[in-house]
Order: sequence, then C-alpha cells, then structure tokens
Amino acid sequence: EERCMFCGNCYTMCMALPLTDKEGDCVTIMAGGKVSNRISPPKFSKVVVPGAPNNHPRYPEVCESVKKIIEAYVADANKYERIGDWAERIGWERFFEKTGLPFTEHLIDDYRLAYDTYRTSTLFKYSDASWKVTEAVGG
Repeated sequence: EERCMFCGNCYTMCMALPLTDKEGDCVTIMAGGKVSNRISPPKFSKVVVPGAPNNHPRYPEVCESVKKIIEAYVADANKYERIGDWAERIGWERFFEKTGLPFTEHLIDDYRLAYDTYRTSTLFKYSDASWKVTEAVGG
C-alpha cells in the first residue's frame, strides 16, 4: 500500500479486488450518444438509469436494466438503427415506457452550456436568423 500510485492497474489484473465503497458508489447507465456525423449529427448520451447499486461481482441490477433496454430495442427498432436514433424516433418518454425503466428528476437534461455546442455539426444548415445570432455574439 505504501508504494501505491493509485493508477488502477491492480484492478485490471484482479477483478475481485474491492476498490469501491459499497454504500457510496453506484453505476449510472447512459444511452443514445454518438460521435459520427453519419445520418444525424453527433449527440450527447443521456442518463437512463441513475445510481444503480454497485453489487459485485455480477452486478444483477445493472444487468437487469441493460437487458430491459436491449430487449425493448430489439423488439421495436428498425434494422441498423442505433439505440439513440430509435429513442429519438419514438421519443424519450416512450423509451422509458417501453423499457420499463423509471423516469426520475435526475434524468432531466439541463446541460447549461449546450448553447455553445448547438452549431458544431457539419450537418447544420445556417439560416439568416442563425447568421444574425452568430454576428451578434462576435463570431
């Protein structure tokens, strides 16, 4: 312990090593993010399960939530459609209905700096109104 640099490599070698706090740690599942510009612009992922219990070694609650998402996706998505595109197509409200996951106040998307990322995609089409906003902010 006195030579530990807190790099985490010991955990990759021995998965049974308890590095987490059983009372304070949790797993957050996010879905819908993508980096590619193909078909639609890049998107941030959204939190769909906030704070699932971190129960080693098999993580039953996490696996159950992921299984619900995948089963609903397989049953309803179009061929080659991404999970995020499927959720956008049916609406995130229906996503939670179909998956059976609870919707809580922790899932509300309130990214306060989102305005800076609105016009970052190559798929964005500039209009006269958007040029006026760009000129007004000095861009």
